[in-house]
Amino acid sequence: MNYPKGIDVSTVQGAVDWPAVAAAGYTFAIVKCGQGNSGFDPDYTKNVAGARAAGLKVAAYHFVYPLPPQVGNPSRAPEAQAKLHFDHAGPDIVACIDCEWPAPQDWAKWGCTASQINAWILAYLSAYQALSNATPIVYTYPDWAAHVGFTPEFAAYPLWAASYQLNAPLIPHPWTDWVLWQNSGGGGKLPNGAPVDTDYAKDLSIFDAVTSGALPNA
Repeated sequence: MNYPKGIDVSTVQGAVDWPAVAAAGYTFAIVKCGQGNSGFDPDYTKNVAGARAAGLKVAAYHFVYPLPPQVGNPSRAPEAQAKLHFDHAGPDIVACIDCEWPAPQDWAKWGCTASQINAWILAYLSAYQALSNATPIVYTYPDWAAHVGFTPEFAAYPLWAASYQLNAPLIPHPWTDWVLWQNSGGGGKLPNGAPVDTDYAKDLSIFDAVTSGALPNA
């Protein structure tokens, strides 16, 4: 496959030698920004700066907590989590929304349902788009997506598909194509020996669509 290659990283990978990553043929990085309402990745700023200095295109992902409202805990709200993401990531970077939690077997524990998760994520996407004037990308796994049953409105948002098939990712409904494909979970190795997720991009131009709202939905 001749797609541009990238990696997605967080503090789990430790110190990343970004020039070595670029030398290995990677052209983009998707850097963890934060986790729900519980805080930011401590290496986010360093990783973004290092990746950009090495000539890589960069996006920021936030691992969301799509939880129902709770009295006294306003940070559960999708609008609050979207603002945390935007405020920390900044306006000059493409946003990816990591949608994979909670696991379906834990929904009852957290008071979640498929319809509630659908509504919560759509509210997050709308809130982020209003803050940034750009279209966020949705990251998800086919199995999790099948349990959620994403509604047709999600087709308006580009897909980052986590699917570890050999030749092409599985595309969950209602999407028909992908703009980013996480093709391995920890299948790559960084120069420091840390395992790292690897990715493909359909087109590197998606990383430049930051303020126009013009991110292509392939």
